[in-house]
Amino acid sequence: MEQNNKVSSNALEKKTFTLHLISQFFNGIAIGIVLLQDIILKKSLGGSDFQVMALSLLVTSAFLFSIYGSEIVNRSASRARTILIIGITAKSFLIILPLFDNSYFYIFCISACAYLDALLLSIWNIVFKHNYTGKNRSRLYSYATSLQVFFTLIVTTLSGYVLDLNNDLYKVLFPLAGITGIIVYWMLARMVSLSMDDYSGKTGKKGASYSLRLVKDISVLPLRNMLRILKSNPAFLRFEAYFFLYGIAYLILTPVTPVFLVDNLGLSYSPISFARGLLFHTALIIFTPLMGRYHGTGNPAKFCGYVFFGLAFFPLILVSAGFFSSAWAIDAALYSAFFVFGMTMSGVSIAWSLSSIFYAPKNEVSNYQAIHITLTGIRGIFSPALGYAVMKIFRIEYAFYLSALIFFAGAFFMFREGKRLPVNRLENV
Repeated sequence: MEQNNKVSSNALEKKTFTLHLISQFFNGIAIGIVLLQDIILKKSLGGSDFQVMALSLLVTSAFLFSIYGSEIVNRSASRARTILIIGITAKSFLIILPLFDNSYFYIFCISACAYLDALLLSIWNIVFKHNYTGKNRSRLYSYATSLQVFFTLIVTTLSGYVLDLNNDLYKVLFPLAGITGIIVYWMLARMVSLSMDDYSGKTGKKGASYSLRLVKDISVLPLRNMLRILKSNPAFLRFEAYFFLYGIAYLILTPVTPVFLVDNLGLSYSPISFARGLLFHTALIIFTPLMGRYHGTGNPAKFCGYVFFGLAFFPLILVSAGFFSSAWAIDAALYSAFFVFGMTMSGVSIAWSLSSIFYAPKNEVSNYQAIHITLTGIRGIFSPALGYAVMKIFRIEYAFYLSALIFFAGAFFMFREGKRLPVNRLENV
């Protein structure tokens, strides 16, 4: 499926953008369903607080495997075929999820899908780096993301109302997410096939010795590359360290928020999906193009400083809902919190996907993004457990306060790092 004929930069960008839009249409449907996975575990399957934490921990720690995905795909004879094999396998777990009405099987299927998905996360950056020009990259990415977000908000909101009618309808929704997710990876495979990087198709001799050596290389080399890159690029190391703080603050909330919404506030699917779906993603749609333009000016550290500072107000506004007794006040706090969350996460989404390109040499863009994603997995090992521990040992409110404090710390260090970077390095990225 790899194509030797390379098209012009302009034509490549247009064709990639078309495929990117198609992929994000289907991605919006898939994400819109999966977005309620923790609430479904809590409400439809009667999952315990510990099971919600376990699901959060497994899903977020899956990012650890991203560093291996880049090696697997880039060493294959056909990157497109490898992407399809991994992608179809991943989404098959969502298709078989309804087979057993059991919370442990549910957690297994969601987690297995997440671990396989993680292998392909860094591959998107091959497309973003080599199929889009530096001038248009952030803008076109933000447009495609806005389309994905639009359909995510529709699907999430509708899913909430549907699940309020029948809690068991998640058994229909998840297979739909699996099918649409496969289409997303089909589009990704086509875009990677068009990439104007230096990949020409890797081949090797067949045999056990080669296979053992390949497994060893795939297992060890990514770790060596990770240490080499972080050691040789101190600016990237600092950026990742401060981004790590944001990740801890964000992941502390993953086991806490569904418990707070369901148990403390006593909400049904409809207001939760309205807040998480309609309001959160409406804010994403409104602010993603604006964030894309600002991020495209360079200096991702300064950009992240502003975003992390705003993000700190999300847990503070949300936890305030627990201090009100009237329904309208609770709803106002809930909806305001998720609108602020959507506004600030529109910036995080762009920074998370594109900032590593600012620091990466042309031939290592997927390796840099793989490191970025892998560090997400490392913080995913302990951050949800930290939120769960604070919730159980102290009070659930303290988990929100701790999250806000760490967001503020991440903002401070990003602002400081931003002063050390040049104002504009677009010509290098």
